[in-house]
Amino acid sequence: MPNWGWLIVMLILVDLAVVTAWLLTRRKTAVANPYNLAFVRNLDLETRDRIERLVADHRQIHAITLLRERTGLGLADAKAAIDAIARGEWVPTAGPDSAPPAGGWSDLVPELRELKAQGRLDKAARLLRDHTGMSPSQAKDAVARL
Repeated sequence: MPNWGWLIVMLILVDLAVVTAWLLTRRKTAVANPYNLAFVRNLDLETRDRIERLVADHRQIHAITLLRERTGLGLADAKAAIDAIARGEWVPTAGPDSAPPAGGWSDLVPELRELKAQGRLDKAARLLRDHTGMSPSQAKDAVARL
C-alpha cells in the first residue's frame, strides 16, 4: 500500500501538465484595435446609414456582415466598429471632411438652422456629428439649442 501515495502524486502532476498545456495552447482571442479606422476609406454614406439602421434594430450580426462585405475588414475589427456605433461613438465616413475640424462648428450653424427649420433634426444632428465628432445625443442636444 505504500505505492498509493506516489500514484496520487503522479496523477496530480499529470493533471497539472494537462491543464498547463491546455492554457498555453488555447486560442487567444484577437483584440480589435478600437482606433482602427481603416474601413473609413471604403464606407460610403449609404452603407453607413444602412449599418446604423441595422444597429438601431439590434441586428448587429447583419451590420457586421455588411461592413465586412463593403470594406474587407476582419471579423474582430468589424465587430469593434459595430460595437462603437452601438455605443454611439463617432464613426467618420469617407471623404475630405471625414475628420472633425479643429476649429469647431460655427461655420455649420446656418445650415443646421435651416435643417432644423425644415424639421430635419436627425439630418442636422448627423451633419453636426460628422463634422465635430460629437456623440449622437450631444449632437441632438446641440441642434435643439440652436
